[in-house]
Amino acid sequence: MTPLLQASDLEVRFDTPKGILHALDGVSIEVARGETVGLVGESGSGKSTLAMTLMRAIDPDGGRILFDGQDITHLKPKALKPVRRRLQMIFQDPYASLDPRMTVRRIIAEPLKAHKTGSRAEIEARVAALIDAVGLPPDAAERLPAQFSGGQRQRIAIARAIALEPNLVIADEPVSALDVSIQAQIVNLLRDIQERLGIAYLVVAHDLALVHQIANRIVVMYLGRVVEEASADDLIDAPQHPYTVALLSAQPTTDQDGRSRLVLKGDPPSPIDRPPGCPFHPRCPIARARCAAETPPLTGVSDGRRVACFYPGELAVPWDQPVQEQRREIAQ
Repeated sequence: MTPLLQASDLEVRFDTPKGILHALDGVSIEVARGETVGLVGESGSGKSTLAMTLMRAIDPDGGRILFDGQDITHLKPKALKPVRRRLQMIFQDPYASLDPRMTVRRIIAEPLKAHKTGSRAEIEARVAALIDAVGLPPDAAERLPAQFSGGQRQRIAIARAIALEPNLVIADEPVSALDVSIQAQIVNLLRDIQERLGIAYLVVAHDLALVHQIANRIVVMYLGRVVEEASADDLIDAPQHPYTVALLSAQPTTDQDGRSRLVLKGDPPSPIDRPPGCPFHPRCPIARARCAAETPPLTGVSDGRRVACFYPGELAVPWDQPVQEQRREIAQ
């Protein structure tokens, strides 16, 4: 079956006073109908840039974007408008993504009016149904965003995003600004909406544990590239790329058995001045001479799994011995 969203070899570059910043460097990603794909990585890995590029809020410098079989890579705004009805976004900050001067009724009705979806009475009824669907009280319609908590504001943003019953919603860090208890409520709400409407999600986040709760597949990015992709369970149970191992090791845990953690040294290299070879090799605990000289391609290593590493799976999980011991064993 043809993927709902298919991006191939996306390139995004920004001119800066210090040089060309390579935000995306040959990124390919797919989302099937009704599927949830998680997109994870450190700050600066290119996750949000990819989300905005897929939305066509940023024009790519190379590559191709297909939505439901249609090439939308270079569509002009007028031709792009019907696509936007089926491709919506939830933004990271519920405090900044809602117009503070508009009532909830006007915020949710805005996309319905922009796409001329019905009469005034039909739009009013639709807004009321959406307010109920996201768990807000009926009197929320006449109130302003400032009168709501962060979790309630994100519910308003979700109602706006699903108002047109899109095929795909891209959610950029949809719960990172919320308390942990509220995060769980929003994740459950997104699941319920998906079950009712069959919407596909691309969820951008830095929290692998949270993404694992909601995603069918997880894509890991580092320095503008995809370094690993697998089903959510496979990636959590047996990460193959050393960077994915490090991300999992960094997750908070109640486990007190004294296992060592994989702590990466240094910060990610600058996307303006990339290192030669594998972009992760300056921080990788199992890097070898080849890693500094050659760039590993994103290669299929098993059914549905791709890894950009010359030595996938060599870093032990669950980090039950010091990294130095692992390095010595691998070298022998």
